[in-house]
Amino acid sequence: MYEQRPGFHNGFISYGRADSKAFALKLYKHLTEYGLKIWFDFENIPLGVDFQNQIDDGIEKADNFLFIIAPHSINSPYCRKEIELAIKYHKRIIPLLHVEQISRDTWQQRNPQGTDADWDAYQAKGLHSSFPNMHPTICKINWVYFREGIDDFDQALSGLLELFARHKDYVHQHTYFLDKALTWERQHKLSQYLLIGEERQQAEAWLKVRFKDEQPPCTPTDLHCEFISESIKNAYNLMTRVFLSYAYENEAVMRQIRTSLWRAGFTVWTNTADIQTGETFEAAIKQGVAQADNLVYLLSLDSLNSTYCQQELNYALALNKRIIPVLVSPVEPEQIPPELRSLHYIDLTDNLLSEDYRLDESQLIKILDQEAVYYYEHKIFLAKALKWQQQNRNSSILLRDYNLRHAKAWLQVAKKRTQHQPTAWHEEFITESLRQPPELSHDVFISYSDADSDFVRKLNDALQMQGKTTWFDQESISTQADLPQDRASGSDSIALQLVIDQGIERVKGIERANTIVAVISLPFVNDADVAKELAYAQTLNKRTVAILHQETATAELPLALENAHWIDFRRHGGEFLPNFGELIRTLDSDPDYTRTHTRLLVKAMEWAQKGRDDSFLLRGKDLVASEQWLQESADKQPKPTALQLDYLKASRELPCRKIKRRSVVLMSAVVSVLVVVARFLGGMESAELRVYDQLG
Repeated sequence: MYEQRPGFHNGFISYGRADSKAFALKLYKHLTEYGLKIWFDFENIPLGVDFQNQIDDGIEKADNFLFIIAPHSINSPYCRKEIELAIKYHKRIIPLLHVEQISRDTWQQRNPQGTDADWDAYQAKGLHSSFPNMHPTICKINWVYFREGIDDFDQALSGLLELFARHKDYVHQHTYFLDKALTWERQHKLSQYLLIGEERQQAEAWLKVRFKDEQPPCTPTDLHCEFISESIKNAYNLMTRVFLSYAYENEAVMRQIRTSLWRAGFTVWTNTADIQTGETFEAAIKQGVAQADNLVYLLSLDSLNSTYCQQELNYALALNKRIIPVLVSPVEPEQIPPELRSLHYIDLTDNLLSEDYRLDESQLIKILDQEAVYYYEHKIFLAKALKWQQQNRNSSILLRDYNLRHAKAWLQVAKKRTQHQPTAWHEEFITESLRQPPELSHDVFISYSDADSDFVRKLNDALQMQGKTTWFDQESISTQADLPQDRASGSDSIALQLVIDQGIERVKGIERANTIVAVISLPFVNDADVAKELAYAQTLNKRTVAILHQETATAELPLALENAHWIDFRRHGGEFLPNFGELIRTLDSDPDYTRTHTRLLVKAMEWAQKGRDDSFLLRGKDLVASEQWLQESADKQPKPTALQLDYLKASRELPCRKIKRRSVVLMSAVVSVLVVVARFLGGMESAELRVYDQLG
């Protein structure tokens, strides 16, 4: 359930003062007595401010728009602006009928010098009545009747309160995400204003809510849909589910389809929004196609004659992408390229009614949802394979651990398909990953807030270019596998909670990292998920490097950063490379010591998970080297954990325990022999007693 957030209102009252000032004030007082927060201009516009901006902000942040119907409000240009803004933002609008029309006497009181001719002109314009000039949207909505002297106020108020309560959580989320989306739009759509973490997941779930047996109280705007879609894209390494290929002449259709896909929760790549500053057009197009699950091709004579559309289509075919043609203007069959003729296409050219388009829209979404997991994984492994190729087969990009096991299984199944098989790039990349010796550790685990994704993607790429192996969640195929029960005790309760919230691969990523790199910003400080990551890393005594990406209050920083090594990336005028050089020097300091810390931690945790079985203990040269590391740790960071100390102690004592066990076995054999001899010679009871007395 959603509580009303600070700064937001349950309702906004729009009214005309000439007819409804007293009524609006009465309504406001009754609603506030019921605990509702209501925006009312008598209470909510401070002195010395732009009143129109205050009104607009009030409408934006109100869950419900209450429009008091009376001749003055209907004919007021200010009230008309308020209605138009509420419609633009798809607000839940609740019309309240207060005054149907005013009499000549009422008009005369307001216009003492008015003549009969003035009154006739006033009536001719429909200004005396609520009906001639009523906004068409208000006409279509059921009203709540508050007519004075006709309707019972308390009964009408009860009905209004019922409307407030109906779907109030859904309506408030509409308001909250609209406010976030407007902030993002006003800040030039910068990524740091996108939704992150749990809020993004809530927005995605909200966008997918459908009202099957009733009209929705309000609907998402196009801005809602774009904002949530871009937030999802930002969380998934800018990868998308759909690449839209179209000719400029078909841009209007493209926008319609894009909005439909956004509304259904799909992420979409288009050339109008997804080419980054400084990117070459051709490189951006190729990357967009490679990092999309599907290519939706808007088929027309214009697209068939477009060089760019043909390049996009050919590249998608080379990558074995699923291609879904959508016919947007008539094309003769012989004009369709051979590679598209065998594909089923969606035909928009026979649409006569809006319902026809909705059926085609549903068909497209249904196709995109078929085998969605396969095409997502096809994209993920292909994107990494191409990145590996582009970086001269950089070994730090190769798959490891769960990702590698998953890729191996995926490849075996995918090769048996008849359509959209793995490419040669897939096979070579996964095969080369399998050839690499397994590693117990990786160089860096990046802990960050999704709000800083752009910076972190740049950081991750730079680390990999320097040969550093990284754990970066946007490049990992996560799993929600259960954590073994024997880990869910003691300090591992933190790990268990982390698994529940974010998956076991993230926990393993922390455990096997030589260094935790935390990207510090205000969103980072307020992110509950990164707090859990750092808390768990702290229990493992991990070396932590804190990158100050944005200014934040020191008092708000997690305690887990108390002993971190800090690098201020705002120095050198905020230039990336000089500060990145300092990070690399820090990561390269005493690498053998930190790698050994990770190796012993992983081994010790495996030993603990296997019931402290002796077969997992250290022996020979490995034990000698580990003992030397332990001696060095007296003057170094990070310090050994209690589990590592227990593990080394058990390994150290293993030979002594073996000797003791041999002695026990030998003594047991002697006793057995003496008992047998005693039985043979007779006097069994006294002989046994003498034997045990001697042993005692």
